Amino acid sequence: MSQRGFTLIELIVVITLLSVISLVTVSFIGSTMQGFADLTRRDQLSAAARVAVDRMTREIRNALPNSIRINAAGTCLEFIPALAASRYDSVPVTVSSAASSFSSVPFAEEPERGRVAVYPLDTNRQDEVNPGGDDIGRSSDLNPIYDLDSWSIISPLMSASNALASATGSVTLNLTAAHSFPAGSPSYRYFIVDEPVSFCLVGTDLYRFQGEDGSAYSFAESQPTAATLYANLVEPQRILLASDIVSPVDNSPFRYLEATLQRNGLVLFDLLVEDQELGVADQTRENIRVQFEVQVKNAP
Repeated sequence: MSQRGFTLIELIVVITLLSVISLVTVSFIGSTMQGFADLTRRDQLSAAARVAVDRMTREIRNALPNSIRINAAGTCLEFIPALAASRYDSVPVTVSSAASSFSSVPFAEEPERGRVAVYPLDTNRQDEVNPGGDDIGRSSDLNPIYDLDSWSIISPLMSASNALASATGSVTLNLTAAHSFPAGSPSYRYFIVDEPVSFCLVGTDLYRFQGEDGSAYSFAESQPTAATLYANLVEPQRILLASDIVSPVDNSPFRYLEATLQRNGLVLFDLLVEDQELGVADQTRENIRVQFEVQVKNAP
């Protein structure tokens, strides 16, 4: 029996078919790998922003009511962290009745030490020399909650000798100096608060700045700038939360909407995440916009 081989035409057809199949296969694998690479790059871009937003959200939800303030550029948000809250029996609310202690409902667990805040509203513009008058030296666009003096919403530091946890009865809360508050709370509520905290965009980096008594950052009637905080603070008061963050062209990174009768106050985040290592002309350069809103308590 005679044996026959492939003709030249048959060989060319087979090679052509194999080439087409190879091109399709390589194209499919390449597009799949490129899609995976793009997904990984986008995930890396947004991961840091998600972590930062989650942390900011948790902290802002525990802010002292009405302590949120944002600078004119919308690049720096400041608030006062509330560590704990309880109710008092009575607190000094006139200059002549300043005291270094008051009676409080006990805590189930011993809270952290800090300062006491009573009725955090715009009540601290009262004139300390002429009670009942308006202090014209205190600008109305400055948040009075941050203004610490002998007659302010926030007291001096608590005494380290406090024992605030008790099973029964009441406890005495001691301060390191005599103090009186501008007004009492209708619900007899008070807060224990920490030093101020700021989230600021410095260039393309998002930082968290923690206040500390006696340091370059503490309570101040005027909101400190991001540049000042960055220049004067180091770790652990200055912590980098995320990089490659830029301000959206059509909006500010941080905004605050005052509370209304229908809802609480709202803090709005609008952050644009963009890889700064890639050039503008690089086709792989992408950006991800992270928008989020946080409700904050306003009941003092």
